[in-house]
Amino acid sequence: MKILISFDIDGTLETGDPPGRVTMEMVRRAQELGYIIGSASDRPVPVQKSIWEKHGIEVDFTVHKHKLDEVKVAFEADEYHHIGDTNMDEHYAVLHGFRYLDVAIHKAEPWMFMDGEEQTVPPTEPTAAAPTGGIAVTMVPNYGLDANGAPIAE
Repeated sequence: MKILISFDIDGTLETGDPPGRVTMEMVRRAQELGYIIGSASDRPVPVQKSIWEKHGIEVDFTVHKHKLDEVKVAFEADEYHHIGDTNMDEHYAVLHGFRYLDVAIHKAEPWMFMDGEEQTVPPTEPTAAAPTGGIAVTMVPNYGLDANGAPIAE
């Protein structure tokens, strides 16, 4: 299964202004697992590219968030996700057929969600072939949302 993940920058990535909860190491891990990754932000595209270059991450795309439709046309995937922190992130994600993941309500790596109840994470030990095209993953409960997708209070 091919999954595309679009990251907002400010308030989402640790390099944003303000810094967000998603570290560059988390992004690297998603990329290593075979996800198509990039950024969709309000920041100018050259600035987005320089952030990724500074951290040695080669992304598949950098666009303004209102152009997520262009990303969907350019990349064939089974699922499209946009991770952000504002109502505008949610607006453009939903408008262009992406699943919106609010970085503030997830305790783990939110892009690993395969559905509303479970998420995939890198395995701690090798596992048998998985349904993700050969990438071994372990299924664990979603500790950030209840069964209806509502945030769980801590």
